[in-house]
Amino acid sequence: MKKIVLFSQLEEESLNQLKKIKSHMNVADFEFHLVHCHKIQVYMNELSIYSYPGEEQFEELKNATDNILKQFANELGLKNFSVHSFIDADPKSRCVTFLEDIDADLCVVATKGKKGLEGFFESSFSSQMNKYAPCDVLVLRPIK
Repeated sequence: MKKIVLFSQLEEESLNQLKKIKSHMNVADFEFHLVHCHKIQVYMNELSIYSYPGEEQFEELKNATDNILKQFANELGLKNFSVHSFIDADPKSRCVTFLEDIDADLCVVATKGKKGLEGFFESSFSSQMNKYAPCDVLVLRPIK
């Protein structure tokens, strides 16, 4: 069975974009992996280094993320799925590694459609997947 990875932000807009996958394929014919990777933010103060989320928050954050992804999978009507949530300092590289680890056939990414300077200076997740993913990439455009 072919493995399809859906990379998702947790915002409703992004999840709604990913629902368009049903118009591109019969979701019953594939094994789906729903993935979200939280970025560890590191801040420096005069004498201290802080990171968010802290280690004590990892489990709670992972459980909350898994619940959102499971609910989304049920709304999408997926039968054969698993959810994966990661916390990493470099989410883009972690996601590429995940694709390699499970030998994915396709990854699906929803874009935010940023324009102007914001889109130019922000390193796009979909661009990263296009460059480094070991499988085909399906990029879904924002809903208009």
